[in-house]
Amino acid sequence: MLGYAEFKSHVTRRDEKGMFGVPFKRLLGCGLGTGALFTLLRMAIPDVAIPLSVLSFVLLLVMTTPGGGIPRWKHLLYGLRWWLLTAVSLTPASFAGQVGRALGLPAGAVDLDASELFRLDDEDPPRTALSDWVSFTQPFEQMEHGVLALQRTPELSAERAA
Repeated sequence: MLGYAEFKSHVTRRDEKGMFGVPFKRLLGCGLGTGALFTLLRMAIPDVAIPLSVLSFVLLLVMTTPGGGIPRWKHLLYGLRWWLLTAVSLTPASFAGQVGRALGLPAGAVDLDASELFRLDDEDPPRTALSDWVSFTQPFEQMEHGVLALQRTPELSAERAA
């Protein structure tokens, strides 16, 4: 049964373990952020420190929720940047256009040239020889003096591979 692997769907990755579908590292990060905020709020305004800390924990948990691999707070920042970029290029006299120009966002149109974007660096790009990549089904057979020796281009015949 060489080369056969069985994957089980009920096995979770280390990142996915947590509580209520929230990974532990996200819970821990939100808890640490809330603890730091609680410490500062306790010194400044002790009467409302606990409710603001609970609210900040929920807000941190919601804002770090990944959507398509990108956290929600980054989605909001990208949306804000897009809004400012369009305001700078379409309505530069508006308040949003002035804010975008003050932040140094580009105001000109972007021209994409497909011949430049997709051109090859070399006329004949280098190709990798298939003999450079060898996988051993039993690597301990290839060991020399207790060390796995890998060669740049091993001499592998069809009889030996079978």
